[in-house]
Amino acid sequence: MKWIEIPRHYLSKTSEIRLVELPEKSFCLVWNEDQWVAFSKKCPHAGASLENGWCEGKEVVCPYHRHRFNLIDGRGAIGQGNYIQIYPLKEVDDILYVGLKENIWSRIFG
Repeated sequence: MKWIEIPRHYLSKTSEIRLVELPEKSFCLVWNEDQWVAFSKKCPHAGASLENGWCEGKEVVCPYHRHRFNLIDGRGAIGQGNYIQIYPLKEVDDILYVGLKENIWSRIFG
């Protein structure tokens, strides 16, 4: 796992979903129920940007067809048959990091 620092300007503790764009990866980030959650930037159903969605409890709601996804495990609501990626986060010395899986080539030549 490769840990990438999330720049501080993305870390406003509001319920607004932010699109984080890093050289390594783009993803959504939200402060939800007193913790940070990082997840896929697009809904797997029709590709809508989840940045324009909203949170209801422990779920993010897609703005296009209202598909719902659990912010703990990424599973879609019953009957949807889809999911979003939830990225691991860790905080060290007041710096927030997102964990990204390294591909095989990065591990060999990195």
